[in-house]
Amino acid sequence: MTANKSHDPELRAAIIAELNRARGAKNWGYRTWWFKFHIPFETTEVQQELERMERDGLVTVDRRQSINAQWWLVEHDNK
Repeated sequence: MTANKSHDPELRAAIIAELNRARGAKNWGYRTWWFKFHIPFETTEVQQELERMERDGLVTVDRRQSINAQWWLVEHDNK
């Protein structure tokens, strides 16, 4: 079961970098499947990491379109 698997630091860094890159765009939420065009990991791996990142409070998600979830980085104060 992957629920308890620790995160992949390389994959997590790639996801964060891509979300940061897209942040400037209007309505910049990022669809799960878009990652396949920008980072060299399988969509299922990205999906699992995004779910771990959600549990860790790093991203938020809109699942109203179940097969086309949209992800955003959570804003944190770095104080």
